[in-house]
Amino acid sequence: MIETVQKPNRLAPVRDGIKNFIGRLPLVERTIWRILRGGSAVFMFHRILPSGEPCYDPELATSTQAFSAFLDWLGENYQVVPVDELVKRREKSANSKRPWCAITFDDGWADNYLHAFPLLRQRQLPATIFLPLRFIATLQRFWQEELWLRLGNLDPERQRKIILRAAQCLPWFPATAESLHSLDGLRRFLLTRPTEEAENFVRLLTESSGSSTSNSSRSFLNWEEIRHMQAAGISFGSHTVNHRLLTQMEQAKAAGEIQESREELMGHLGAKIPGFAYPWGAAGRATRNAVKQAGYDFALTTRPGLVKAEADPWMLPRIAISDPVLRCGGKTFAAGKVQFWCAKNALLPAAKKSSNKTERIKIAFVIDTISEWEGGTERQLHALIRSLDRTHFEPELCFLLPSPELPRETLPCITRWLSSEKPSLHLSIIPRLFRLMRLLRRTRPHIVQTFFNEGIILGILAARLSGVPHVVGSARNAGHWKKYRHRLAFRSVAKLANRWQCNSRALWEYVKTAEGVSPDRIEILPNAIDLSRFTPAKPEERLAMRRKLGLREGGPVFVTVAALTAVKDHATFLEAAKLLESELPEAQYLFVGEGPLQRDLQEQAERLGLNRIVHFLGRQADVRPCLAAADFGVLTSRSEGSSNSVLEYMAMGLPSVVSDIPANRELLSGLLFTPGDVAGLGQNMLKLTRDTALCSKLRLEYSRTASEFSLEKFVTRSQAFYMRLAAEMN
Repeated sequence: MIETVQKPNRLAPVRDGIKNFIGRLPLVERTIWRILRGGSAVFMFHRILPSGEPCYDPELATSTQAFSAFLDWLGENYQVVPVDELVKRREKSANSKRPWCAITFDDGWADNYLHAFPLLRQRQLPATIFLPLRFIATLQRFWQEELWLRLGNLDPERQRKIILRAAQCLPWFPATAESLHSLDGLRRFLLTRPTEEAENFVRLLTESSGSSTSNSSRSFLNWEEIRHMQAAGISFGSHTVNHRLLTQMEQAKAAGEIQESREELMGHLGAKIPGFAYPWGAAGRATRNAVKQAGYDFALTTRPGLVKAEADPWMLPRIAISDPVLRCGGKTFAAGKVQFWCAKNALLPAAKKSSNKTERIKIAFVIDTISEWEGGTERQLHALIRSLDRTHFEPELCFLLPSPELPRETLPCITRWLSSEKPSLHLSIIPRLFRLMRLLRRTRPHIVQTFFNEGIILGILAARLSGVPHVVGSARNAGHWKKYRHRLAFRSVAKLANRWQCNSRALWEYVKTAEGVSPDRIEILPNAIDLSRFTPAKPEERLAMRRKLGLREGGPVFVTVAALTAVKDHATFLEAAKLLESELPEAQYLFVGEGPLQRDLQEQAERLGLNRIVHFLGRQADVRPCLAAADFGVLTSRSEGSSNSVLEYMAMGLPSVVSDIPANRELLSGLLFTPGDVAGLGQNMLKLTRDTALCSKLRLEYSRTASEFSLEKFVTRSQAFYMRLAAEMN
């Protein structure tokens, strides 16, 4: 078995001894028990193991010897009752001599039957075990245990290499974060992601490590063991179906996990299931209400505290117990230290009773101005707002400046404008700041997220000054347009935001370095693409689209989709087309987009004699027909945050040549060229037309990569991000 390697803490035994000594002083002990008699304690365990048997997380493990001693200590000082009885009678549970307590176990580990159950039965003590159904009677493991098995016995450098190899496949993973190159740091980070993503990462890690571990033994209980314990007085509750982080899920799916687990568990046990325990203790207002609506009488969190009369029955606190709590210097049971720990937990307030009213999470998206939703950031913002489930979210758009060209019928939610549409009546910056503050104080959003230059600067300041609980900045490009004053302004407000959201690993690094934001406050939300629309075109569709666009039916067609601006560097594409004129006489080139350089580029094409084969198609509300007409994609940008165009090329199965910049390297590898290198671009374009095996390989790679950017995953990630922020406010 793999042992967990921990750095010895020489001061720990000393601190434990001091706590144990102080906890047994008569005056201190009387004070402690005065505190503990103020309510009932629900004690939380996970695993009960013989001394020396390894566990992937020592904080979850209690030795059989320490557990036995703790049960004896409970018998001397508490009345141990079933947790459902404790909850029902919590108003009367305070006792001047022996307060009530309950014993609970999360996860349904097999060792609960092997080691905990005999000790409980010997003392005739009740307990409740909360079960994640899909793990019961199987050989499955939690992803945390799999992670430990893969990495726990490796040296730090080997760990780092394997983690980086797996991370490169996932657009949401900030691979350069040093804190994620260790087992503990990685585990903490994955607990901020939807559980499906954590599980997927561990699967990739398994492939990267090239190792395998035997799953010959069960980690969890089977139904025969459960029924044996049930017959002996042990009760059971729900811990969801798949042990998912409920605050990191779409709430409709979370409600399904909550409801289905209760119904299925009742079917297995033939008894009412009154109690629920939140996996990892992750609970918010929405999950709390879903538990109540599913018919549970109570639910347990991992928040510390005592159960008192005023406690919310669906957000009850518990006191976590494990070997580090029970033992002094890791050796003997320490009653004084345990009393000290329990009193410390008891002093923390439990959640108060919540209103039955379900309050939606109000999110205000602050932007300066836009004219359409076709730009990269605009399109993703539109998708973000539309993805929010209105059962749980209440989004609003706030424009700092007029947007007269934006069709009102395209607005995805309630919208407010701070400035008049008459240019002569535009407000200056300071009045806009105060007007935005007044708006936020009146509407009282839970979250403010800011976009674009002025939207970020004024939005963060106004939200902070208005007391908004969570303020989120957005990074969508690498700041190629910023001058000194912009950099100074952004860096001044960047640290005022609670979180920053970006759409690529390159921008994660940029926000950390250029804006000076702490890495643990930056989250990657990759772009979304509708994979049901952007699918490879069949030959007959390609031919039809060429005819529709007035193109020749034969010969290779290259397409680039980008605004006609300097940073996109279309001039290099035109020069490469000229370079290939003799090698690819039948080739055609499509420029999709509009911008200030359109006339200059048209004149350049004319000077180069490319008018016959270069087609400027302008802005297209739907670019798919243009992509369907093409064989290959090209992007010559000198700076990108995360290119929607490249994602569309990949989803359409268009082998592509793109500039070698960080954001592009994240999306694809292979045919990259140095920005501005006409010869390098031309050579790669020519290679695509001649190497059919390479094109087939690229299409297969593109399909796998594009799947990570699906709308479905975008919805899960975006809603999980906001649900987690909302849970932090509870």
